[in-house]
Amino acid sequence: MRNIAAAFAVCLATAALAKSGPHLSALSTREIYNLSLERTSGYLFTARGRTVVDTRVGCGITHTLQRSLADVTYKDGEPIRTDFAIETWESTDGRTLRFRVRNAQSGNGTEVHDGVAKLTADGSGQVTFTTKDKPFALPRGTMFPTAFARAMLKAAEKGHDVGAQLVFQGGGQSALVTAAVKIGRLSSKPHEIAKDTAGLLTGAAAWPILISYFESNGEQPSSEVAADMYANGLLGSFSLVYPQFTLRAKLVRAERLPSSC
Repeated sequence: MRNIAAAFAVCLATAALAKSGPHLSALSTREIYNLSLERTSGYLFTARGRTVVDTRVGCGITHTLQRSLADVTYKDGEPIRTDFAIETWESTDGRTLRFRVRNAQSGNGTEVHDGVAKLTADGSGQVTFTTKDKPFALPRGTMFPTAFARAMLKAAEKGHDVGAQLVFQGGGQSALVTAAVKIGRLSSKPHEIAKDTAGLLTGAAAWPILISYFESNGEQPSSEVAADMYANGLLGSFSLVYPQFTLRAKLVRAERLPSSC
């Protein structure tokens, strides 16, 4: 795993869009997270970075721009910088996802994916590109990130978990993941000390959630995200857990943005 910022941002994509749930359609926000190394088996020596997530909702579209910059040092002493950006436009009906992904890594050049994914009523569909990627099919039952985040909020409100679900997050074929979510009890205790001038977190209750990501035919998760998901849709500080290390993403700022209209 030599793509820490990309892994961080893509995992964040599934959870951070819950703010665009049907009863929160006007909530456009920016969240800023600082990234650090929480646990390591020795695979990583150091890791630090920052991710900014802008989500603007309106006019039938959820427009999200995520930018992650991370510096890590591996056990072989090699420092790596990753600059990862993903921009998506998802239609309110959950049928169309336009995306633009840019991943630049020191020593490895820049990888770009630019295209559109479309789903039919049964969740099957097709991904096509303006870049050199080959088009590929999406299996029946696939969801896009905002639709999946709405499903998480709906399940949380009913006291349910979310079973294994195919989610296409935008990008190449590796952006098609299987995710399952365990959701704990709603709690009103204080969760964050982030700068919050708009009062988005003030008095907001939150559910503890655990999102598990599985590779094709994998019985054990390849990674997990442990977080607090606020009832107003924001994602609090969270841990990104891999077998060999854990990254901590601390929410340091939350602010309201104008809508996309």
